[in-house]
Amino acid sequence: MQTVQPTRVPNSQVRLEEEVLADQCSRSPVPTTIEDMPATKRAAGRWRPVAYVTVATLFAASVLTYPFAGASAQQLADTSKTAPASAETAPAIQVTLIDGAKAPQAVKCGQGTVQQALATLGISTTSLDRVTPPLSSPVTSSTTITVTHVRVVEEHETAPIPFKTVFTMSSAVPAGAIGHGHQGVNGVLTKTFLAHYTNDHLDSRRLIAKVVTKKPVNQETVGGIRTRMAAALPSRSGSYHRLRAITMTATGYSPYEGSGSGRCATGMRAGYGVVAVDPRVIRLGTRLYVEGYGYAVAGDTGGAIKGRRIDLGHTTRREAMNVGRRSVKVWVLDSGN
Repeated sequence: MQTVQPTRVPNSQVRLEEEVLADQCSRSPVPTTIEDMPATKRAAGRWRPVAYVTVATLFAASVLTYPFAGASAQQLADTSKTAPASAETAPAIQVTLIDGAKAPQAVKCGQGTVQQALATLGISTTSLDRVTPPLSSPVTSSTTITVTHVRVVEEHETAPIPFKTVFTMSSAVPAGAIGHGHQGVNGVLTKTFLAHYTNDHLDSRRLIAKVVTKKPVNQETVGGIRTRMAAALPSRSGSYHRLRAITMTATGYSPYEGSGSGRCATGMRAGYGVVAVDPRVIRLGTRLYVEGYGYAVAGDTGGAIKGRRIDLGHTTRREAMNVGRRSVKVWVLDSGN
């Protein structure tokens, strides 16, 4: 539909018509009544209001249409300026994109460089990523853009450090009695790896650090000893790794039995803390803890001590006789057995 623009009446023409009408009014006498007017005057008088209305209407139309006419002209000018820009917009082209491990896909982007195309498609890259063709290469309809994502990250793993069971001797516990110390708690070892990923696929993983983030707490078994024996313990802390426990049949003997020299097969002085064993079961020199007796060293042998037999040394014959014959648990603390 064609829009009809209002016609603006020149101001000079409006003023000329007003002056002519005013001149005609000044020359004609003003009648007091309509009947006093001549017929021709009365006829002309009937048209004067119509003329005034016509002139006023034309004047108002010219004033009101002026700004809109200017606005329409400005819109036409703006349209003529923007129309060539739309015509010059470059058409999108279709390229093939391989983003990481995803399947190849056809996408549309503007005619520019590979970097601009990736930005348009919302694909970000890092300095480690590999892009072919190079980012500065121009994009054509035959271009295949391949983005290989590369990551190098540190990964952390934790592993438990098993606690150890130790045997501790203390004079605060009655000699030969077994008590329980603190419970064992595993420690924590933190391992740091340097991992290389290509398109989220692990290529290599290398251990670069190990840190004990929590030390283990050993489980403790406490054996009571006589006060004078505490100074004879070879371990300053009084703690030994418990290797194994053997149930044996125990008897007692005094230093001057047998040869009566008071010396043992190993040359040690016989007495409390030195026991006779079968070397095939317990190696001589082994440190032991005998329940109901205490700390001892396997330092002697005997003709009747075969297999799982143990003869407990005492200072006096009376103490040895009080042992009698009984079953005891022997803790092997540190030997090659």
